[in-house]
Amino acid sequence: MKGEGWCLGIGLFSCDIYNNFGNFFVNCQKSCNFAARMTNVEIILNYAYEHDKVIVRKDFMRWFAESYPDRSARSMDIAMQQMVTQGTLVRTGYGVLRLGEGVKPNYRPTVNEEMKRLYEEVKRLYPYTNLCLWQASELGAFMQHVPNLNVLILEVEKVAAEAVYEDVRSVAEGRVVLLNPSEREYRLYASGQRSLLVKDLVSEGPVQEVDGVMVPQLEKILVDATVAPELEFARGGEIFTVFENAGEMYEIGRKTMLRYAMRRGRREEIEKLINATMV
Repeated sequence: MKGEGWCLGIGLFSCDIYNNFGNFFVNCQKSCNFAARMTNVEIILNYAYEHDKVIVRKDFMRWFAESYPDRSARSMDIAMQQMVTQGTLVRTGYGVLRLGEGVKPNYRPTVNEEMKRLYEEVKRLYPYTNLCLWQASELGAFMQHVPNLNVLILEVEKVAAEAVYEDVRSVAEGRVVLLNPSEREYRLYASGQRSLLVKDLVSEGPVQEVDGVMVPQLEKILVDATVAPELEFARGGEIFTVFENAGEMYEIGRKTMLRYAMRRGRREEIEKLINATMV
């Protein structure tokens, strides 16, 4: 058995039950650490794009120490030096750097107050369960014809999905809540409605933390757009527009996308889309 399959949290089981299994419990705890830590390079890029592509080193390092007290200032210095060597950062004065030409930011999905409350409540009930929460409307930024929809997607480890579904029905006020809906079920019961879809989480998907909420990276959003029933609005000819715009606007890890696409059984399709839109 893999430890991660048993990380269910309060309401189901607790990893503490397995204390007597020694290393199994340790591995279980490790597998529950689903949060994908941002790399130093990602931190630098995001900071730069929030400050007009300019980094004043002393201000940045002060912010870094306050925001990431568990990180090494030395490792951050090394990352910045490497980025200067690679041309990702360019020195423009003493202690001042700017992003090099053609450098793109990493995509960070929007996290609103409703999402924070929902995520915190589910995490309180199921502290050992891996979660990912996002809005279907994220795709609108890359579309020519933007749909009017209000759909939250809460992805949960399969073993906990049904229990989470039962609990969030009383938390998600004013939303239609569905569990793993098919395209037909979504169309019948949630289309045009404020809805919350509780879905099985595909393991090893690329995620990131934004404002305390685990959200997908752009690579995951793009792959999911080709397969998820509730994202059918982004398919057909529109999917080419989505991929092309996303590639022009943001940094995209093709290997990351293809690795996740393989887990979703879409590698060949995603490879064709990449070759057609991101050359």
